[in-house]
Amino acid sequence: MPSYDSLSTQIDALKSEMTSAISTTAMNAQDMIYMAKALGELGGLLGVNDIVAATAAKITELETKRTDSLASLETKRVNSLADVNADRATALADIESAKLSAVNQVTGAGSSLHSFFMVGV
Repeated sequence: MPSYDSLSTQIDALKSEMTSAISTTAMNAQDMIYMAKALGELGGLLGVNDIVAATAAKITELETKRTDSLASLETKRVNSLADVNADRATALADIESAKLSAVNQVTGAGSSLHSFFMVGV
């Protein structure tokens, strides 16, 4: 497939040459036929140029949206990991607290039982 990425430059050059030719020379019938054919081709090229420009603009727009979406997704991923780590730390602290409380209760109960049985001896 041909590349049209520099088509605007060629179209502008062709338009300039045609304008110059029309204004500086007297044209005979054959020259006018050639000019009409060239104008027809130019019209087709302008359509292609418009399509290429619109396509390039949409590709740029899509690339921008993709970049923004990836950045947003990465931010959300990092924030989610931070939330998970914070919840994990809180859960571990709660478990540690519950463990210490249970150990203290068992130790206290053991002391009470020890005192209970020692009094009877």
